[in-house]
Amino acid sequence: MWAASGSLPTVIDTVASLSRKQTLGPIVIGLGGFAVLIALGFWQVDRLQWKRGIIDEAERRITAPPQALPAELDPERDDYMPVFVTGSFDHDDAVYFLTSQKPTGPGFEVIAPFDAEDGRRILVNRGYIPQDEKGNETGPNGPVRVEGVLRWPSDINSFTPDPDAAKRIFYSREVGPLSDATGALPIMLMQAPTDAAQMPRGQAVAVVVRNHHLQYAITWFSISLIWIVMTVLWYRRLRLARSA
Repeated sequence: MWAASGSLPTVIDTVASLSRKQTLGPIVIGLGGFAVLIALGFWQVDRLQWKRGIIDEAERRITAPPQALPAELDPERDDYMPVFVTGSFDHDDAVYFLTSQKPTGPGFEVIAPFDAEDGRRILVNRGYIPQDEKGNETGPNGPVRVEGVLRWPSDINSFTPDPDAAKRIFYSREVGPLSDATGALPIMLMQAPTDAAQMPRGQAVAVVVRNHHLQYAITWFSISLIWIVMTVLWYRRLRLARSA
């Protein structure tokens, strides 16, 4: 009866076709997903090398002798550049960045506008003072030469509070808001270390560049390994179901 109607070969072909599709699916999905995850891992490896290059360049730059403040500045190119500048502080317009320092504890970094002799008004981070010294800091009056390192910190996130305008307290060293509050250009000079007894106390600047690309690469490669193992298990399960 099956041979007469011709339906038996059709049923067999249909079952074989479905079986091939069932086993082909895991292969296509598994290899496709694996390729994407591996590509993401190698992309993070490339980013890791790029970020290490930035860190190496910044560490090389920060050890160079200070030069006169350039007329043209680029935040990416000139970050961590040692410079010197001559001019006068405007202590009345100073602002304060809330911070903490061991072993003293909570305090502020005093950031004062500085009117350079070339007419530019920039920001100078004069250094740290203890919390109870806010407003009592002293500073030079009249022309003075200041040495330090240029910085354009980026430390604002969704949890950063808004500045306290009345007390002139900031919770970030992002240059844009500081320059808006003081009428200075978006240029900040971190003053070189000063005498330990001097307040504010200038601090040494270390190169701090976020570099999590190695962890990201390991994560993507790990996920790709899990993905291919799960694909093999899926494929074996379908094969066992097919032969049952």
